[in-house]
Amino acid sequence: MAKTLEFSDQPWKIVNMKKLTYAFALVAGLAYFSAAPSSALAGSLIQTLDTPEMSSSQFSSLFQPISAAPVLQSPFQFYGAPVSGDVWSQVFQGTGAAAGLYAYAYAVSVNNVSNNSGEPVHVDSLSWQFNGTPTVTNFAGSPAAAYIVNGPVGGINPSASSTGVQLQTPSSLSWAPGSAVGTIRADYVNPSTQTPPLGAGSNSATFVLITNQPYSQQFVNLQSSNPQIGSLTPVYAATGGQIYPVPVPEPATLLAWTGVIGAAALARRFRGRRTMI
Repeated sequence: MAKTLEFSDQPWKIVNMKKLTYAFALVAGLAYFSAAPSSALAGSLIQTLDTPEMSSSQFSSLFQPISAAPVLQSPFQFYGAPVSGDVWSQVFQGTGAAAGLYAYAYAVSVNNVSNNSGEPVHVDSLSWQFNGTPTVTNFAGSPAAAYIVNGPVGGINPSASSTGVQLQTPSSLSWAPGSAVGTIRADYVNPSTQTPPLGAGSNSATFVLITNQPYSQQFVNLQSSNPQIGSLTPVYAATGGQIYPVPVPEPATLLAWTGVIGAAALARRFRGRRTMI
């Protein structure tokens, strides 16, 4: 008849306890990542946002213009050059599958002018405060908090003033959660792929950020080889939201991970304590 031996004083017990400790540490870390205040994450993360494409008709079926927030066409000017272009922005409210969400649309047009050295103006990047963590959705077949929209978006239609140059999408769109505010940055230059800046006489494609926070206005900062001068350039931006990385693990997901890891650890412990001989 088989006998069951207890190995209560064997080294395996230490190993299993270490594994269990690591499992609980993992879960605790995930929970902290979800619940930690933004000050704990400040300066520690810059996330590149995926930007799948969406048609203007699909966008219009999900989001409607807000009458109190008409399109902004805000000019900018670089030192040594005449008025150098415009930043377009508009905010939309979700309907149907997008109910409860806001969509913030942006585009850049660069005038066909040169600075006092004869160099055509260009835009390397632009950044602005965005105080609402982008919300991950699935409107284009994959999880995304930002989209490139092909065609006009509300009052934004950069192709209307295009000089024939193909609309240029940002080489990267990023979100940086700070201690109190978040920052969106759209880069057009990419040295690794030899992608040039947004040049004179060209327009950008319209890109859209999704969040559940209502709107205010912030000033955008444009980067080029010449500094920006003149009046500040306002755009619509989210306001009042908590600042976290994108996406935030759902509490239910964390509980599921906790249950699976805990059950596996207990099963290993039970099997290890009972060995048949």
